[in-house]
Amino acid sequence: MTALSIHPIAIISPLGGAGCTTLTAHLATLAAVQGRPCLAVDLCIQNMLGRHLGLQHTAQAGWATLATRQQWWGQGALSNSDGVDLLPFGVASTPELDVLQREWALTPQWLSNRLQALDIPAHSAIFLDAPTWPAPLSCQALTLAQVVLIVLDASARSCHAQALVAQALALAPVDAYCAIAVNRVDPRRPSQRAALETLHAQWGDLMLPYAVHEDENIAQACEHATNVCAWAPHAQSSHDLQGISQWLMERLPAALPAQRVALPLAQPI
Repeated sequence: MTALSIHPIAIISPLGGAGCTTLTAHLATLAAVQGRPCLAVDLCIQNMLGRHLGLQHTAQAGWATLATRQQWWGQGALSNSDGVDLLPFGVASTPELDVLQREWALTPQWLSNRLQALDIPAHSAIFLDAPTWPAPLSCQALTLAQVVLIVLDASARSCHAQALVAQALALAPVDAYCAIAVNRVDPRRPSQRAALETLHAQWGDLMLPYAVHEDENIAQACEHATNVCAWAPHAQSSHDLQGISQWLMERLPAALPAQRVALPLAQPI
């Protein structure tokens, strides 16, 4: 398993718009409310993870700018009322992004080194909301992850992405737990039912038994800066996400519930 004393969870897709950010926010929240020290890291320049965790506006200061200045990432940390600590990407200039791109290309362990430098409790769950694979940070997140969730939707494009998914999974550590989560499922649509059957045939036991159903409760929960499991606890999507969260927590060592504050300088959202 990774040499980190923390537990990185890479949430990745080879397809844009599969819902990685939504899944990251909900799983991080469910982990935090269960008492797990939890940090969500937004590795995407779009900066959407914070919106799902309660930010009303894009965080201007994030880890990307701090990294280019060789400053401690914790200065950009935020914390929400559910107990999730967040490191937003932030708004970086084009020259700053150019610097980061060069560093990522030259240092395959760049992300791992930065995470190890954070002052956080042992057994913290580190949720990595990765950009579309094979972006450099997606590759780095994969190679250090203890758990890898590949997110697909129930569509023909996911069925045709079999080779891309296989290439991504090949980068994961040999002892990492890997699974495929299918998001935004509408079982009323024949094309989605057919796609789900194909995906099950392609991936077998790698497919999680919980597919996240599409419903309005997820969007409404986001609008009200809360988790769908709190907003609509009896919704199908809430049941699905709780199932994935349980699968995930069963694959992480037990954490001490008393250890809460992951980043001492985190500001409240």
